[in-house]
Amino acid sequence: MKNLQEKYIAGLDGLRAVAVLMVIGYHLKLPIFKGGVLGVTIFFVISGFLITRLLLQELQKTNKIDLKNFWVKRIKRIWPAMILMVSVTVIVCALFNRLLLSKASQDYISVLLGYNNWYQIFNNISYFDNGGAPSPLLHCWSLAIETQFYLIFPLIIIIIAKIKSTKKERHQILSVITTVLIVVSSLLMMILFNPNGDPSRVYYGLDTRCFSLLVGALLAIIVESDIKIGLTKPANDIIGIISLVCVCIIVTKVTGYDAFLYKGGYLLTSILTAFVILSILRKQSMLSKFLSISVIDWLGKLSYSIYLWHYPIIILISGGQSASLSIMLLEVTLTLVASILSYYLVETPIRRGILSKTVKMLKDKIQKDQRVIKKGITIASVCLALIVTSTLCVAFVPKENMSDDIVQESSNKVVKKDIKKPETTPSTTNSQDSQYVDLSNGQEIINNLDVFVIGDSIVSGSFAQFQETFPHLKLSSKESRQANLSIPILTSALNEEGWNGDSLIFALGTNGPLYDYLPKVRELLPQDKTMFVISLHAPYTQWQDDNNQKIEEFCKNTDNVYLIDWAQYCKGHNDWFEKDQTHPNKLGGTEQFLNCIKESIIKAYQKDKIKLTKKS
Repeated sequence: MKNLQEKYIAGLDGLRAVAVLMVIGYHLKLPIFKGGVLGVTIFFVISGFLITRLLLQELQKTNKIDLKNFWVKRIKRIWPAMILMVSVTVIVCALFNRLLLSKASQDYISVLLGYNNWYQIFNNISYFDNGGAPSPLLHCWSLAIETQFYLIFPLIIIIIAKIKSTKKERHQILSVITTVLIVVSSLLMMILFNPNGDPSRVYYGLDTRCFSLLVGALLAIIVESDIKIGLTKPANDIIGIISLVCVCIIVTKVTGYDAFLYKGGYLLTSILTAFVILSILRKQSMLSKFLSISVIDWLGKLSYSIYLWHYPIIILISGGQSASLSIMLLEVTLTLVASILSYYLVETPIRRGILSKTVKMLKDKIQKDQRVIKKGITIASVCLALIVTSTLCVAFVPKENMSDDIVQESSNKVVKKDIKKPETTPSTTNSQDSQYVDLSNGQEIINNLDVFVIGDSIVSGSFAQFQETFPHLKLSSKESRQANLSIPILTSALNEEGWNGDSLIFALGTNGPLYDYLPKVRELLPQDKTMFVISLHAPYTQWQDDNNQKIEEFCKNTDNVYLIDWAQYCKGHNDWFEKDQTHPNKLGGTEQFLNCIKESIIKAYQKDKIKLTKKS
């Protein structure tokens, strides 16, 4: 391809800046960046392109690939900054937040050794819901994917180079293999994605995410194959600009758990990013000029450092919750400061060989540069001290139990009824009839209500309070339960266990989107049964607001369904919750949770004069 930029590609750092701003906006919970996770996809495509182009150019020039040298350069690029961030984060957590230290300690080894994504998968840790504040090192999953790609893909190129001797043959077979791998990886994402569950498995997996890196790799193969694309400069500019605009639109329209992303959205974004890069590659293109603006270019050079530091800073300061403008400005400022210090004092010197130069000079009895030696020893000493200190913190500093580990699973409590309940419908019949509960007596309503509660760990943590509050109770709760499981649970209770009570309390939605399960539950529930739905207070989740909106609309527009507005009831009462601000605590939170439920039920029965049979 003619007229392409060589070596340094003007505008590519600017594209990195766009990507990292998307990611930061997502983690700051800015509405315009609700699909900001796509910033990582852009990073993947860029990395796949640059690494593959570098390898192919080396192969063409020397007829071989120095694998050792390649890996050493990758280590210098990735590990020093990452080790610095990890060490500082762990130490700060040990000093100020033992709960986050507990979570960071779990990720510590997997992050440093480059398998954090698989650690998250095998330990069933959600990227989107973490039972309160997530690990401040959770974002390192993407670095693990890149590391694994750097280990595997060069080997594929080397094997092909040994089989095929000419450049044309190498590129042809490599392009075919890369295309096949793209198809396989994207299909795996589509197949393994469960639209009614947490998408974290396919989000973390190298097998389901590597197609983005491979799209970049395929672009590099095409570029290095000297294929004439034949685009005019105006056409090139239009394609690049439209592609970038489309990516930005997708970012504003989707969420990280949106089915669209896993059914082709990530692949589409990867392809659009490749078109953006292709446009940038042309000398003096409009995108190249725009993305080369000094501020944008500078942010792009810092992008790796910014990516590393922004997440632990956000988690440590605001816990990943939506924060005020002043708090967000503080988080962004601290991120920039930490990134600048890391980039100029650690990353750049090490990447340029300060440590190897220092060792060589110390061995050399003649040629010595004391400034270089002093700087090298200082950097090495600081990094070593931080690593040792952080390791000691992980090993010996007492941890604080996480609130999502307080309760695991409660056993169902089933009360069998001797009195068959007649059909009850909203009615104005005299509630003083001896057969029915006096609705003017709220406590009598609660005492006679045969209620079935389906919930998650929020309910499990209040299990004892539910038992004390409702004499006639059936309860099913389990940690990390998703809304889709309410269907088989309710079906079993109705058909196999013969539950024929008065009301269902739906207490799910903390662990994932509700999708369309509320109407399905209502349809499954007999029409004479009342249904109550509890709104969410789960500020660390991505779906709190969406779920609460669905709950409010569903309760408003569906007959015999009532809202238990826990989100509004607990507003301004952070003291009712564990440190995760999700699970009600034992110091009053669980009591208030049950009070909210009781008051809502009493209000609904009294307002609509719903008949309730007296229980023996």
